[in-house]
Amino acid sequence: MDKKAFLKSLRHVYCRLAVTKHGVGVVAVRDIPRGVDPFKKCDPYGSVMKITQEEFEGYDAPEEAKELVRDFCALQGGYYFVPTYGIDAIDKSYFLNHSKKANMVTRDKGETFVAARNIKKGEELCANYDQYQELRKEFRKKRARGRVV
Repeated sequence: MDKKAFLKSLRHVYCRLAVTKHGVGVVAVRDIPRGVDPFKKCDPYGSVMKITQEEFEGYDAPEEAKELVRDFCALQGGYYFVPTYGIDAIDKSYFLNHSKKANMVTRDKGETFVAARNIKKGEELCANYDQYQELRKEFRKKRARGRVV
């Protein structure tokens, strides 16, 4: 990307990381119309690859690094969907917090998100993790059985 392309890209910035009631989250820096993907320009060159949960858990890597993958990468059908560019360069969409009254929706199991309604400047962007994150469902089951506080 050259200077001209960088400056032009600023027209497509809709959100930033900020302190929210959840800790760190994504906040609109301007109004986001319904149906807009505010993360469209976050990673125009990267993609994701699948790693089986078994392969991931069995790999000899620092537990702290594995925890980042568990926190930020969706687990679907026994596979983690991880960024091909590495865990250190994740885009802002990875910081969406959970809400049952989400203002962001995904139609492709967490790959992309769009505004479910018009979002006002200053509003936190949230997604319903239950729509695409298997670990969230497992955690809820364990908590219901009293195995997790």
